[in-house]
Amino acid sequence: MLLDLARSSFQRLRHPAAAFMSAADNTAMQLLSASDLPATIQSWALSAHVQTPSSSNNDTILPLTKLRTQHLGRHILYGETLPSTQTLLQKVSLELRLTDVQRDFRLVCWTPSQQGGKGRGSNTWVSPQGCLTFSFQSSLTNGASLPFAQYLVSLALVRTIKSFAAASTPTNVYIKWPNDLYANNLKLGGILCQSEYFQERFHVTTGVGINVSNPEPTVCLNQLLPSPVTKETFLVEFCNVYEPMEEQFKSHGFAPFVDEYTANWLHTNQVVQVQGDTPGEPPMKATIQGLTASGCLLATSESGRSYELYPDGNSFDFFAGLLKRKL
Repeated sequence: MLLDLARSSFQRLRHPAAAFMSAADNTAMQLLSASDLPATIQSWALSAHVQTPSSSNNDTILPLTKLRTQHLGRHILYGETLPSTQTLLQKVSLELRLTDVQRDFRLVCWTPSQQGGKGRGSNTWVSPQGCLTFSFQSSLTNGASLPFAQYLVSLALVRTIKSFAAASTPTNVYIKWPNDLYANNLKLGGILCQSEYFQERFHVTTGVGINVSNPEPTVCLNQLLPSPVTKETFLVEFCNVYEPMEEQFKSHGFAPFVDEYTANWLHTNQVVQVQGDTPGEPPMKATIQGLTASGCLLATSESGRSYELYPDGNSFDFFAGLLKRKL
């Protein structure tokens, strides 16, 4: 069952089971009963009626023979089918914070089949079986770093993909600012970051969707790699890649990653149309140069003036109707 925290108490919903899993060692992810959960969430799990779904392959839902993290990926909220990993994790994590769970409890929520995936605005979609869909949480203290959280995840995904590719085989996977991955000019995956402020910290819930094995209707990861990768293996390796990157990000910001990020995006020297300053003013052309200190696009006009570009918030395409601020 799913755990609904929208009300003051948990409600049972007519959805397939969601259950906690935890890794005590690097063998396999084991589904846990409430009594087996870490002591900090045992009482919460019992009140939430967390149940273990019965399945013959529960011990291999997430193989962990190669998990090298300290925290990320060590505790999993899993369901064979879930409406939205993002929504579920946000609600569960809120309850965990209210029960004063330690901050290094890095819960990951994933499902093989997501029925109501969340996108920018109110966009939703159904994720087929070949897509990896998961969400995880980060805790940040510097609000100025929030715009860069999605960039860090994008870069971690690119690093993860490259880790499965042969050294001599280019993956042709690039970042489309601000939160998509493209391969061969087709969308491969996307990222959604949402934050909440609680007890002097920003709690960022990041949702990831990446097409691992569906060749249609766009492109899938296994078409790009020399050997097929499973969703479970990719998720484990992403955790390995991302956790140390996040620690560096917390200490030094995004500066150590900027050059690598822009080397792996689609936009260096891209010419875009930017809205004028006044109604009726024709759009101007600007050339993208990189990122500004606030996480927007840095661009120069034909006259050489520098601008900070940001989306107008009304278009599905971030590059349609860009607004500008003079620098």
